[in-house]
Amino acid sequence: MRNPWRLLTFRGRVFVVAGTAVGALAALIGQRDVVWIGLLLVLLPFTAAFLVARTRLRLSCERTVVPSQMAIGESAVGRLVLEKTGPIPYGILRFEDYVPRHLGVRPRFTVQTLASHWRREFTYPLLGAVRGRYSTGPLMVRSSDPLGLAQLDRSFHATSEVMVTPRIFPLEEMRNAGGGGATGESRPQRLGVVGQDDVLVREYRHGDDVRRVHWRSTARRGELMVRREEQAFDPSVTVMLDSRASAHGGHGKDSSFEWAVSAAASVAMHFLTDGFELNLLETRGPLTMVGDLSSNQVTTRHNVVHKLTDITTTSEATLRPMIDAALVHQGSQLVVAVLGRLTRGEVEQLERTRHNRAAGLALVVDADSFAIRSERADAEVREEHARAVALLREHRWRVVTADRTRTVTDTWGDLERLGELV
Repeated sequence: MRNPWRLLTFRGRVFVVAGTAVGALAALIGQRDVVWIGLLLVLLPFTAAFLVARTRLRLSCERTVVPSQMAIGESAVGRLVLEKTGPIPYGILRFEDYVPRHLGVRPRFTVQTLASHWRREFTYPLLGAVRGRYSTGPLMVRSSDPLGLAQLDRSFHATSEVMVTPRIFPLEEMRNAGGGGATGESRPQRLGVVGQDDVLVREYRHGDDVRRVHWRSTARRGELMVRREEQAFDPSVTVMLDSRASAHGGHGKDSSFEWAVSAAASVAMHFLTDGFELNLLETRGPLTMVGDLSSNQVTTRHNVVHKLTDITTTSEATLRPMIDAALVHQGSQLVVAVLGRLTRGEVEQLERTRHNRAAGLALVVDADSFAIRSERADAEVREEHARAVALLREHRWRVVTADRTRTVTDTWGDLERLGELV
């Protein structure tokens, strides 16, 4: 049983108080007709509360969000289809859908009709301001009587799931770093770049299928060459993401950490599309490991996107867990590190990951450019970071730095051009 007083609106409570006062005063002075008026003012709100509480509302809701997955900074549309059935009309129905503050404001709308059956469709915008997983809903329905004296809130149970992923930028192929596909005519050239001894073409032998002729190698060598049936290995890459809170600056979608997550996602998608197996690590350890992911390319990409959607900063002080995880699997031909603030000791640890790997690429984020002045590192920390970046270059890593004015695509292009000078 609901408390009738709690069902009354401010107007309904005013009616009750005013009716009680009028009735009492009229009884004191002997005005019986006025007493009936006071009684009417008291009974109307409680009658409205009884009807609102006892009347069954037959209302259905169909909800969707399109698209249900969007990159940070992109928008989506929430859609609600409401349908009322039943013979009893309602004067006013007010609706409010729950929306997390990181997706926008809560939509509110009203249906005011005396029709016993109706169908309405409502849409509202959503903006992915912060990376993560969210739920919109449930939808709250507030029913009231035509005079607005009483109201009752009900809620649906259904919700809609929304995922805000890192922004993934298209990256150019880095030919001079061994980035290459899984099969086909271009693969032998790329394998040669990273220094592998395996030969994927051989001289033509009597009986070989003509369809296996590798025309590019044939033209280069001046004799008929065919692709081998065996392929000794699949290319692989290790992508490392520095997720230490102390290594980054700024807040929200404009922080250096979000830039780093976007860069790691873009690099991972780039190499997956190019046929590489992926070993994805963050400061606390592995997110994915080579061989753990499905061979289905679509499933693999979704897995990586979901992992990077859920990642958060860590209070870890060093990169040691990530370094140890990288050393477990030494089969990767290439290591790409997305880093924040560094020390020379951390660079020495990073150098261990280059063991038996052909190349090391580093995208170093200028964390202070993302932070407000009061939150920037002091001069000593900045000087140590500059020395660490210089030491990384001395260890023959290909290094580029990025501040908040540089996009991931631009920074990757700088890394490609830098490789031409190595």
